[in-house]
Amino acid sequence: MNKTKLSRKEKDKLRHREEILEAALILFSSKGFHTVSMQDIASDSEFGVGTLYNFFESKEQLFVELMKAGIEKIGQLLIPILDSNQEEEGKLSEFILAHVDIIESNIEFIKLYVSQYGMSTSANPMLKNISVLKTTVASKLESIIKAGMRKQIFRRVHPEIVALSLRVTVEAFSLESSEHFDKVKVKEGLLKIENFFLNALLKKETDTKII
Repeated sequence: MNKTKLSRKEKDKLRHREEILEAALILFSSKGFHTVSMQDIASDSEFGVGTLYNFFESKEQLFVELMKAGIEKIGQLLIPILDSNQEEEGKLSEFILAHVDIIESNIEFIKLYVSQYGMSTSANPMLKNISVLKTTVASKLESIIKAGMRKQIFRRVHPEIVALSLRVTVEAFSLESSEHFDKVKVKEGLLKIENFFLNALLKKETDTKII
């Protein structure tokens, strides 16, 4: 199927939109959503305020679109790992360690999320896309654990609880690490998380009980 080729004008429009979102992300993450005005964003992105309103009807809508873009970017990195054809142990390991690069390349977005919501899982409309990604990741982790159990690679565990525990642990570590990012320490921490969960999951000859 042929992809529709964008005109030069359409490409420029997309680029301008991304430049506005990038400027807004830096401002929101450093100064907070409520203290930043559309004029501030216009000045930093080097566009007129009227141009911003051509793309976004309000600061609130701009923020929502910013959150959506950030979540989509993270999802595009994580979901292919969870859907890959590698063995279950490898999927879980890569999922955990991928967060080194995810934190580093999305640090401003993560800081913004922490400053606005902390660890919130409320029904706030602005968190809808985040909630969907969390649910998707947890479901895929659960499926991976179940597959490993069927192959007798993993111990007999409660897949839903283990999947949720893994997702929440990695998420909490990522949010905490964004405040004072140190790549070496982040990698060391994620390796410890990987070691803990895989040691708990990998089947041993004497295992007979459900944890």
